[in-house]
Amino acid sequence: MKINVLFAFFCLVFLIGCGKETTEQNNVNPIEYLKSFGWHVEEKISKTMLETKNSDSSIAGIVDLKPYVNKEIYITTYLLKEKHKTGKKIYAYIYQINEDIIGGYGHIETWEPGVFSLKDKERLINGGTINK
Repeated sequence: MKINVLFAFFCLVFLIGCGKETTEQNNVNPIEYLKSFGWHVEEKISKTMLETKNSDSSIAGIVDLKPYVNKEIYITTYLLKEKHKTGKKIYAYIYQINEDIIGGYGHIETWEPGVFSLKDKERLINGGTINK
C-alpha cells in the first residue's frame, strides 16, 4: 500500500513539473534560441531597455514580466527570414536580463492579432499565415 501511494505521489510531481510551459532559457545565444523554435534570423535590428514599471500589457499573455519589475530588461529585435504569405516582414522580440532569456514573441507587419508565441511556427505555416 505504501509503495502505491509513493508511486502515485512521484507520478503527480513528475506530471506537474512537465506541465509548466516556458520560453525562459539561461545563457543562450538569442539566435540559437530562435533556431530552437525553427526561426531563422536575417539581421539584428535593435536593442533597447524596457522600463518594467510601465510594461506593455499587450504582450502580457506571452511574456510574463511581473517577476522582473524594477529590473533592467533588454529587448532585442530581429528581422526573421520567414515571411508572411503576403510578403510582409516577421520580427522576433527577445527579452533578456543580463544574458538570460526570459521570453520572447513574434510580430508580423499589419497582421491581426499582431503578436504570436515563438512556439507557434508550425501552427502559422499550417494555417497559411506564413510561408514555409
